[in-house]
Amino acid sequence: MKILLAEDEPDIQFVTRIALEDDGHQVAVVGDGLAALEAARREPFDVILLDVMMPRLDGLGVCQQLKADPRTRHVPVIFLTARSQQFEMQAGMHLGALGYIVKPFDTFTLGSEIGALLASTPDP
Repeated sequence: MKILLAEDEPDIQFVTRIALEDDGHQVAVVGDGLAALEAARREPFDVILLDVMMPRLDGLGVCQQLKADPRTRHVPVIFLTARSQQFEMQAGMHLGALGYIVKPFDTFTLGSEIGALLASTPDP
């Protein structure tokens, strides 16, 4: 699976990328919201993992723009974030996110959590 990871913290970028690559996934990493939009519009991804709090454009803004764009609206978006308040999660789901994985997460089960979220949604 080809995954776009949008995360601004280098340590989290590193451990997340390694965990997903160890599960056999191809991972592209960007450090801010605008770079995430550019990458998603430039090449196809099977899923996009977004942090909520990022520079230049937060994850909610990225999700909103991805879901409004016919080129990217079909790509599943999963928030990977420390922001776990119910209203924040509802806001992301309202924008079209598939789900939330809350930091800190277990690097050994991250790939299976993503797979479970993807499997829970019918094909378009």
